[in-house]
Amino acid sequence: MVHEHRRRYLVIHVLSPKNIGKGLLIKLTRDRTRELSEEEFEAVKPWLVYYENGWAIVRTGHLGTRKLTEIFKGLDGAKLKEGELKLRIVGTSGTIKGAFLKLIPEKARVGKTYREGQNA
Repeated sequence: MVHEHRRRYLVIHVLSPKNIGKGLLIKLTRDRTRELSEEEFEAVKPWLVYYENGWAIVRTGHLGTRKLTEIFKGLDGAKLKEGELKLRIVGTSGTIKGAFLKLIPEKARVGKTYREGQNA
């Protein structure tokens, strides 16, 4: 059975500034997706599912993975009042569990779970 909309999870590491909250990351992503056509937005539909200590997991559709990656590459180096935004795209996974366990280093997830960033 082939699903029309398969999910992908993009893992991003925000390197600096250290005080970036998930609200600002959501706002920056939302501002960039407003520039997309309706068709492109339907493919991307980003959703921040995890953010803890600079590590983010963003859900997208499988057809929007490339565009979402471009959006985050475009955000790298953005000037913010907190300082210059530096981020790194770590990788993509087909499951949130895989994204969390395989792409986020063990020392960054000690005591954390991928379910809404709550403590284990």
